[in-house]
Amino acid sequence: MKRTIQEKSNSLLTKFSPKRLDKRLSVFIICLLFSASFWLLTVFSKEYTADITYNAFFLNLPSDKILIEELPSKIKIKIKASGFALLGVKYSAKYDTLFIDASNVKKYLSGKSANEIYYLLLNNQLSLMAEQLGGSMKVEKIFPDTVTFVFDQKSQKIVPVKLNLTYSFAKQYQLNGKIKVIPSNIIIKGPKSMLDQIDFLETKQQSINNIGATKRHLIPLESKYNKAVDFGIKSVVAEIPVEKYTEAEIMLPININNVPFGYVVKTFPSQVKIKYNVSLDNYDLVKPEQFKVEANIAQTNDVSNNRIKVRLVKQPTFISKAKIIDTQVEFIMRKL
Repeated sequence: MKRTIQEKSNSLLTKFSPKRLDKRLSVFIICLLFSASFWLLTVFSKEYTADITYNAFFLNLPSDKILIEELPSKIKIKIKASGFALLGVKYSAKYDTLFIDASNVKKYLSGKSANEIYYLLLNNQLSLMAEQLGGSMKVEKIFPDTVTFVFDQKSQKIVPVKLNLTYSFAKQYQLNGKIKVIPSNIIIKGPKSMLDQIDFLETKQQSINNIGATKRHLIPLESKYNKAVDFGIKSVVAEIPVEKYTEAEIMLPININNVPFGYVVKTFPSQVKIKYNVSLDNYDLVKPEQFKVEANIAQTNDVSNNRIKVRLVKQPTFISKAKIIDTQVEFIMRKL
């Protein structure tokens, strides 16, 4: 009896030993994988219909017109193909771009818009879409089925550049002439309706400080305008002419205007001091006859005060910041 139980135990242990279980499990997994593969092959070999979204790019737009409204950047296509083909298409669709021929756009006959409105029936291009996707694909429908094109006539216009610039100079330096903008005028291209609203192009706000030499500075143009307007360039050059100066002074006589008939006017002092800035190159060119200082006796409200205002009415064009040190002087007026 004991022997029989032991024999049965040994038989069970042999039957369910790890080696034998591993062999059965391996056979089961192989059969399972084979069945799954056969099932997948059967399923993906069948035809299915799916909607897939692609990037869209429109070709062959009319050369004499310009778009003023954006076209759709994506289109959805209903595709019929095998499961295997659809699996690959869905993976690559987000990277692929379909090119749409817009050479056959049709114009709307009605409409009161000032712009030209055209349309294109995308479902007339099913075969072209299928060619791009490959022969195994059948394109059944495209969404949207109609694309609207809003055009305006291409135009061009010459406009000046307006410099939006603040600046300061290093000590003993100043502006020497006018700031030069290169180019000072720009040809812009785009829809006529938009160009009619642009009278000039403005640069972005820039600040240049501590200028100590004549240099050219790159200034970007303002980018607030519609993308349909083409400037051709993105920046202009501002040339700021700079010169070193020194402070100088000169004594000038006072000319009295509107002296009453039969009277004479004498000022104290008879001359006033003028201070001014001048470049080192022009320092020796300054002459007293290039200046004129006047006092108008008729504008003196209180003659008894015996003081009169003095003004600088003439100065050389190549000096700057000229000023009278004493803007009022004493005077006496006596009868001849």
